[in-house]
Amino acid sequence: MSFVAWVVLGLSAGFIGSRLANRNGGILPDILLGVGGAMAGGWSYYTFGPASVNGLNLISLYAAVIGSLVFLLIYYGFRRFNLTYRR
Repeated sequence: MSFVAWVVLGLSAGFIGSRLANRNGGILPDILLGVGGAMAGGWSYYTFGPASVNGLNLISLYAAVIGSLVFLLIYYGFRRFNLTYRR
């Protein structure tokens, strides 16, 4: 799948991931982290998983949402640790 398709898929996956993470960090950082996570999730699923991530389909969306959710949860974990550490 092309880079542009992963970015488009990442925008929707970032939005879905931000709703699943249920945090209020702002829509723009959530979507940008979602795009990065979708690209990383799609790449890792394509590299290590079956060859079904090859277009705009539900399996690609699943890989993108999982990748964006992982990125978002790591981001919110570091953010919470940083806020706790400063006090």
